[in-house]
Amino acid sequence: MHFELSYSTFSINLDLFKKDIFMLKKIGIILTVSTLISNAAFADDTGKWSVKLYGGISTMGDQSIDQTGVPDAAGATGTINNDNGFMAGGSVGYNYTNNLSVELAWDYRSNDSKTNFSNGTSFNDGNFASNIFFVNGKYTFDTIPQTNLRPYIGAGLGYVQEIDLDLVRGGVEYSYSKNNEMAYQFMTGITYTLTKKIDLDAGLRYVRVDSINLKRENGSGELRNVDYDPLSLAIGLSYKF
Repeated sequence: MHFELSYSTFSINLDLFKKDIFMLKKIGIILTVSTLISNAAFADDTGKWSVKLYGGISTMGDQSIDQTGVPDAAGATGTINNDNGFMAGGSVGYNYTNNLSVELAWDYRSNDSKTNFSNGTSFNDGNFASNIFFVNGKYTFDTIPQTNLRPYIGAGLGYVQEIDLDLVRGGVEYSYSKNNEMAYQFMTGITYTLTKKIDLDAGLRYVRVDSINLKRENGSGELRNVDYDPLSLAIGLSYKF
């Protein structure tokens, strides 16, 4: 059996190999340019409005409180034990620049709770909830190269329409609430651009209302020195126009 490899055959194969390499380079350049153009097209939000809906998990730590007028707890101090709860909200925003935006937002939070007092009185059911309106400022960083991801940070001031704590025992509910307070919050997260008009968002929000006194709604008494400070993990979807 006899094999022969001619110079002309080797030359033809080498030329074909060079053409393949050149074609792969062209495809790589085209894909890179297309990605950059796509990211650039998605990036510029200057002058755009947006509407957003979001929801997620709300957590709060346990809190020590003082009180007057709580049934069967005269002179006792208390502890609010909060379970994980949920939050939901919506906002309308405007982008002054590609990075700087402002939004008007509404947040609702609710956490189940149990409240125990130092003299042994316990309320083994209850709910700690809030309804707050915020004006938030956000700075959204430029798109991370080769992705559609944009991190952001922000802060806001809020008007507390109501913070409400319900103490429940034996089927009887005692409600304590406070209106017309100021709140503040800090936020951070990341946005993923799905299309030119739709963004997916995931972020943390920390809200705080310091040292409020919750007054009993149907009767005398109050819960004093209550700090309302939920931390929420929220997922949202926004539409830009």
